[in-house]
Amino acid sequence: MWYVPEKFNTKEKAACLKALVYVLSINKSVAARKAKKDYMLLQMKAMGLSEDKYDESQPVCSSDALIKTLRNIDSLRNQRYIIREMIMLAVSGHDIADDEIRNIYQIAERVGISSEKVGDFFIWAAKGIEWQLEGIQLIEEDL
Repeated sequence: MWYVPEKFNTKEKAACLKALVYVLSINKSVAARKAKKDYMLLQMKAMGLSEDKYDESQPVCSSDALIKTLRNIDSLRNQRYIIREMIMLAVSGHDIADDEIRNIYQIAERVGISSEKVGDFFIWAAKGIEWQLEGIQLIEEDL
């Protein structure tokens, strides 16, 4: 079964956006945040949110506030989805700092998601990047 975030309730949608904004703020310049705006807009559309709800100056919450927000989500599936999306956003520029990885692990673990599951998500994301790079190489080789 395909998982669709548009079935998130209002609280879950707000939590997902808060989590993504948090990831954008970890060691990211304003330019880097703007570069990932397209990803944010895509995620918002997937959740059934209008683009006009996107605000580049959204306040960034602390990791403790984000953890509290994620703990208030009753569905483990939805919590995992949000953590996975945080990881996808973190690696979407094909670079991720150690403190980004560490922060996501710590948040997930404090929400109750095992480090093994978070590791699985990071491996999955890395495979996606590898797949994208191989696709580019297939197009450009022998030119």
